[in-house]
Amino acid sequence: MYNYLIVDDEPLIRMGTLKKLESLSDRICCIGEADNGRQAIDLTEQFAPDLIILDMEMPVMNGTALLSYLSENHPDIQLIVISGYKSFDYIKHAIANNAIDYILKPFTEEQIKKTVLQALERIETSASIHAQLQVSEEQREIAFYEHDIWLLQNLILDYGISDTEIHSKKLSFIRNSERFLLLLFYTSVSTEKINPKSYLTRLGYSELALFLPHPTNPNLGFFLLSVSARAGYTPQAFCTRFIDEFTSYMETFQAISYWGVSNTIPTLELLHTAYKQSSSALGSMPVLQAHSSTYTYSEESSATATEIFWDKKDEFLFRIEAGMTERVHELLTELQTLYQTLPNLTLADVKYHYHQLTEDCLLILKQYLNQPSASGSMHNIVNEIFSIAELHHYYMRFFENLSTMLKPQSVYAIQDTIEQIKIYTQRNYQKNLTVDFLASLFYMNSSYLSHLFRRQTGEKYVQYLNGIRIAKAKDLLLTTDRKLYQIARSVGYDNVKYFFRVFKKWEGITPEQYRSKK
Repeated sequence: MYNYLIVDDEPLIRMGTLKKLESLSDRICCIGEADNGRQAIDLTEQFAPDLIILDMEMPVMNGTALLSYLSENHPDIQLIVISGYKSFDYIKHAIANNAIDYILKPFTEEQIKKTVLQALERIETSASIHAQLQVSEEQREIAFYEHDIWLLQNLILDYGISDTEIHSKKLSFIRNSERFLLLLFYTSVSTEKINPKSYLTRLGYSELALFLPHPTNPNLGFFLLSVSARAGYTPQAFCTRFIDEFTSYMETFQAISYWGVSNTIPTLELLHTAYKQSSSALGSMPVLQAHSSTYTYSEESSATATEIFWDKKDEFLFRIEAGMTERVHELLTELQTLYQTLPNLTLADVKYHYHQLTEDCLLILKQYLNQPSASGSMHNIVNEIFSIAELHHYYMRFFENLSTMLKPQSVYAIQDTIEQIKIYTQRNYQKNLTVDFLASLFYMNSSYLSHLFRRQTGEKYVQYLNGIRIAKAKDLLLTTDRKLYQIARSVGYDNVKYFFRVFKKWEGITPEQYRSKK
């Protein structure tokens, strides 16, 4: 029986990892959880785990610092990184310590189990990556080439490396190049199936273009084009010809391809800038795009995202918090349909809207956890999704998992509907709350809701709502210098005159007279 330790500051990830590894309980056992590197060190010294599953972005002590400590003090421990972030420092530590490669969040049960089994095999066989290295010139060239590929990938994705020296003879054209174009390439089939490297060699592009697979996404890759200032064509003309030829090649696989094109850059140090440009360009792709297309970076392609109005947002947030997973699924399906109906909507617009919903949900989650769930990993993951279907699938899983986790802890887990309504009102008094809206939210007839609320509380719902709003307004009047219209709107009254009338009816004096008492 082998022991492992989980290190991640996101409780959802830790819980999901444990669940996914339950079927391996006859071979491996979790001896502890830590939410930062410092806690992980303490547990490591106490229990000496065989395997550590860790995130890179954590408070107190991050994954990079933890890997450095483990490399120096516990070189025999197998390491698996589950993260939306990967640094070159980790790669070096991982290679030195025979670590298993990282897995990008969110990962499937099959992915984590496969990687854990590989780690167990390494433990059992004591296999060493370094023992397999040969000293021959050919094998040194292979090692240099693989290192350079990793180097360029990390420069593109900005995974914490400043080294730009190319060692491989095969990539000398990159080392000697004067200018570069970076193409971000998304395909509907796996890049492994397409085999872009073979295509480049066959068509004579082997010293003009380099294909770099994305480290984690099999449908995503990069083409680094070398552009000479002495060439008899412009970078744009070369790029257009290259994309046209490769797109034609893709048709043999019945595959769709989307391209994001950067501006020309003079040095490899600017590869991440080129990546952000090509990513921004690809983000301008229309949601309804159904054929291969190319998008070139411009200032317009990185403009502010279009605002999307969704009239079911308040209901969605309530269903999330109440743990109504099935209804959450239905609402997200409706939202995805809405996206399809909005003209000129881009992938970037949809990402931004999902991001806004996520932030609202994380605020809810913060009320139930001592620490808010970190969203850095999610941001990194979403940035590398360029398929609308894949994006929908990712967020569907995220929101469903979130609602499932909140269900047993929800303040709405009580049986009394009127009490649920009172809680909802206390938490959302600033919104436009009507009896009709609440009735639809709690699956009741509006007349019956009004009757039941008055019978159980002794007052009409609007009186209850006004009582909460006026109480909050009184507090703001005495503790802030905010203008009266600002206070009115912040407690749920868009009509300032109506706010004055309700306040005077409730307190017998105007808001100004009440404020003068402080």
